[in-house]
Amino acid sequence: MRFLLSYILLLLAFSSGVNAQCGFDTDFSANQQTLVMGMGLNTNRQAELLIIPTVVHIIHIGEPLGIGSNISEAQILSAINALNEDFRKEEGTNGFGLGVDTEIEFCMAKRDHLGNPSNGITRSNGAVIPGYLEDGIKSGNIGVGADETEVKASVAWPRDEYLNIFVVTEIDGNDGGNGTQGYAYFPFDNVRDGVTVLYNTFGTEGNLKSWANLNRILTHEVGHYLGLYHTFHNTNSVSACENEVSCEAEGDQVCDTPPTVTNSGCQTTPACANAQIENYMDYTGQECKNTFTAGQTSRMRNTLYVQRFSLLNSFSCTPISERDIGIAEVVQPEPVTCNSSSNPHVRIINYGTQTVTSFELQATLDATESVSVIWLGELMSGNSVQLSLDSLAVSMGDHLLSLEVYWLSEGQDEWIQNNTVTTVFTREEIEQCTVVIEPDYFASETTWSLTGENGDFVMGGGPYDNDDQISVYSRSICLNDGCYAFTVFDAFGDGLNFGGGYQVLNNNGDIWASGSGNFGTSVTHLFCAGPVPGCMYAFAANYNPTATYDDGSCYLSGCIDPVACNFLPAATADDGTCVYSSFDCAGDLDNDGYISISDLLIFLSIIGTLCN
Repeated sequence: MRFLLSYILLLLAFSSGVNAQCGFDTDFSANQQTLVMGMGLNTNRQAELLIIPTVVHIIHIGEPLGIGSNISEAQILSAINALNEDFRKEEGTNGFGLGVDTEIEFCMAKRDHLGNPSNGITRSNGAVIPGYLEDGIKSGNIGVGADETEVKASVAWPRDEYLNIFVVTEIDGNDGGNGTQGYAYFPFDNVRDGVTVLYNTFGTEGNLKSWANLNRILTHEVGHYLGLYHTFHNTNSVSACENEVSCEAEGDQVCDTPPTVTNSGCQTTPACANAQIENYMDYTGQECKNTFTAGQTSRMRNTLYVQRFSLLNSFSCTPISERDIGIAEVVQPEPVTCNSSSNPHVRIINYGTQTVTSFELQATLDATESVSVIWLGELMSGNSVQLSLDSLAVSMGDHLLSLEVYWLSEGQDEWIQNNTVTTVFTREEIEQCTVVIEPDYFASETTWSLTGENGDFVMGGGPYDNDDQISVYSRSICLNDGCYAFTVFDAFGDGLNFGGGYQVLNNNGDIWASGSGNFGTSVTHLFCAGPVPGCMYAFAANYNPTATYDDGSCYLSGCIDPVACNFLPAATADDGTCVYSSFDCAGDLDNDGYISISDLLIFLSIIGTLCN
């Protein structure tokens, strides 16, 4: 199991206030370690305050708000406040210690990933996920509980915009008790990314264990999230502490954290010279933790500048404005296109509270050719509209498309950070598939999918908005050579019975599939893109009627012995049906030992002859 930090269960007693938060760093590849080391320890950026948008996902088991694992908002806010106290070394708080101010802060998200107002908290009943009610979440592929990827996928917001904190009932079936209290992942592209913490170790007030009221588990795990190892990483004895050669390559790879082994309580046991029992990344008790060093701070800040840079570009901590129009999604072009022209399709959202009556969308290709469109209407708060711009000529190779939306309604756009988007795409010489959907009056009932020969999902769309001002939707994708299935679904079961229809077209405008009317719940069309290899012999067992050229793969069973009376020249596999005779074969009219076309011609020439 790679990337997982804080993994092995620690069966510790809590009589001394030991903070049993996580396990040992395990199974890191050389590439992973090199990547983290390559962040460097650049302290020149230390003066800039870095703010991380944060969303807390409470995954309870159906309790009322404030009861059990469905912890209160006050408890959640106490956790984030304490996290900031620790990272900012705030005077007069438990975070004011021997270390430095990291100048890293955490804000509760003001907007969700769709641009809607948010308090940075989500709540979901995890009991519906198999295994969660009994054992909570399973950390990685080991242990018991609900599948980690399934649990997180059900609630997570985009990892490039938010720090996702998952507050759970149990980890690996520990019943909120001993063992793993929390865990996190290094900043690698991983669907399990984020920080996971038990509900009763999260925050400084509320439903907490008696020893877990300083929130140090969250601080510790966020340290991992930002690239820190344990202070005792790769050190398992006092002798290893004493024999460290390179502080940048050994131990925790931070030079101002002295080599150490695992400590517990608030004392060095066993001791290493200058061991930092107060360091957040040790296993000492929470009451003595109060320190991030300058080296650790540089490492975390560089993680944000490199591996987690997108967090710093997120505007999720900005409150909703009254006037705010923004680009939500570039629907087209796809990352790879095969068309000689690009017809940009862009989804625009009214992020603000004021209704938008007009805006302009402009697209510029490779900083040279531009097209624009002006939209007029009424776009309510939180609603979106998809626009299609005129085509731009596209040559082979890579291209840069810049998009910008301009507020034209009364007043000015109060948040312009979401007004521009750039996307890179490539034109290749492969076949294009364009799906055109015109829903009927009940557009919300219509969905569709395009799948490959093995049932793999390629592209899909819908359901659509009954009130959307766009009546025709178009999506294009480049297809590799092969065969595909296009399926249109209707949730009510009467197809497109009230107007509408669909088409699937190739580069040349040839129709691969089309239809309309009442097709019931679904209708499927099969088609092939590009040259299709296969067996073109109609009598073969693997005959492929869609093949455009014979690839020599035909499989036909029969008698393959030339001396047999029923020899089949086209057969590729003997099926044991060969027939032999001690006499001349009845059908061998020319006596050449074979029954062939010449024998058939002789037979035809004598049909009708009177036999004496």
